[in-house]
Amino acid sequence: MPENPPKSIKVLSSLPLNLLLNGVLIVPFIIMIYLAFLKWSPLMGMNWWEAPFYGLQNFARAVSDARFLSALGRTALFVAVSVPLEFVLGLTLAYFMQREFVGKKYTVSLLIYPLMLPPVVVATVFYLFFQPYGPVNNIFLKYLVGEKALDIYWFLDRNLAFITIIIAEIWQWTPFMFLILYSGLSAVPKRLVEAAEVLGASEWKIFWKIRLPLIKQLITIAIILRCLEAFKVFDYIYVMTGGGPGTATESISLYIYRLAIMYSDISYAAAVSLIVLAIIFAVSRIAIKFLLERR
Repeated sequence: MPENPPKSIKVLSSLPLNLLLNGVLIVPFIIMIYLAFLKWSPLMGMNWWEAPFYGLQNFARAVSDARFLSALGRTALFVAVSVPLEFVLGLTLAYFMQREFVGKKYTVSLLIYPLMLPPVVVATVFYLFFQPYGPVNNIFLKYLVGEKALDIYWFLDRNLAFITIIIAEIWQWTPFMFLILYSGLSAVPKRLVEAAEVLGASEWKIFWKIRLPLIKQLITIAIILRCLEAFKVFDYIYVMTGGGPGTATESISLYIYRLAIMYSDISYAAAVSLIVLAIIFAVSRIAIKFLLERR
């Protein structure tokens, strides 16, 4: 058998995967684009390919849709708050984990444990924690403010409900930042650190002037990945608040879900999805361009 198989063999061997990707990803995506320019709902009693052409009216509707704009802004705020906090906490943990101590391997394993849990499980646990008679009120806050803690209803206040979602997000995804930053810091050549120590540099200065600049590209990649993932937040909100009170914690993913599944407004949901996709693509391109220019 030849070491390098013919090109035709390579093409044939990859054909099943290509067909699967086309069937699962590309074809539905093309259909979604087509639906965005139609006026169709399953409740109309017709097939989607029979629906009338609607042009750009779905997109024009989105621009003037206050609920869509609020959900989009709320999601952006969620990303802007949660991701920086995850980065700071992850970097702090990675910094202290550079030191050798007894049980370090077990500590690192414990720190990344939240990543192994499904978001729905995490959301359910935090939902129970923040109930009026849950551990947060009945143990921690009760110790600080007394019986008044039992009168705090986290999920009935729009600001407190938003905070609980951010806390759940940070708890689960800070280990992601920690794992990437810890791996990067561990890969910094020891000779550079030792040379700086010989010259009398403090531990903090070594970290700030040597370790951190060397993993700058890794930091940028980690932040971009987390921003993209956080922008799709759905599980925590769906389980913990359902977007409430009212629509105070409704994310863009939850809004699209409601448009398509609950309201059966498929064409408008497709148009909103394309707008969000375009925004994510544009922001990603800017971030990647920034990353390449800084190399």
